[in-house]
Amino acid sequence: MIKRVLVAVAAVAATVALVPSGPAEAAPRATVGGGSGIIVAGNALCTMTAVGHDRTGRLVGLTAAHCGGIGNTVQAERNRKAGVIGSIVTRSSSLDVAVIALNSSRVKAVRQVGKARISRIGSYPKPFSNVCKAGRTTGFTCGPTLVHDGNAALNYVCADHGDSGGPIIVGGRLVGMLNGALRVAGAGTPSIPCVDPAFPVYSPMIATKMTDILGPLNKTSRVGSGFRLI
Repeated sequence: MIKRVLVAVAAVAATVALVPSGPAEAAPRATVGGGSGIIVAGNALCTMTAVGHDRTGRLVGLTAAHCGGIGNTVQAERNRKAGVIGSIVTRSSSLDVAVIALNSSRVKAVRQVGKARISRIGSYPKPFSNVCKAGRTTGFTCGPTLVHDGNAALNYVCADHGDSGGPIIVGGRLVGMLNGALRVAGAGTPSIPCVDPAFPVYSPMIATKMTDILGPLNKTSRVGSGFRLI
């Protein structure tokens, strides 16, 4: 089994205070999609995996469960004036997946954020195939898949603190979620963060396969069940 350490949640600088939200009709809408930076509970930076609708039509987003707990508020990192855009309502610690119920009056949901475009959901590629990830810290980076281990895949792709929850993409297909990095020397040891993609000495990235995320989720009656991309 792959020994993992979750990509640590980065703290928002103390000088950055939450912007009090005004009336919903006056708040600007935040553009949010897979690869967007989000602030959870006012002080943790993570990345949105993707935005879509569940089977009841509710607007929802996905991210890593270790980014926050049930009821934690979510803001868009690049548009704090939009105020609270949602909250975590469904969480699976075993798969490290969380569902965010989004306020459609405060969110403009998109399929493309920077170089990361998501057009559909697909299966994780075989080992030695290239995958790309989008994260709020290290951006859009690519590299080979090394090995599969159950619902996880190990990839030599640049990632660092705050990229947790980032989408794993192959040719426009959303195939996974970034959840952590390999412990190079075993339990209790730190991972090696990616300082610069051009300097290829860092811990391999661990992703959870999207098919293994949505399979269990879609069998429940929780918010997010029946997830489909916008």
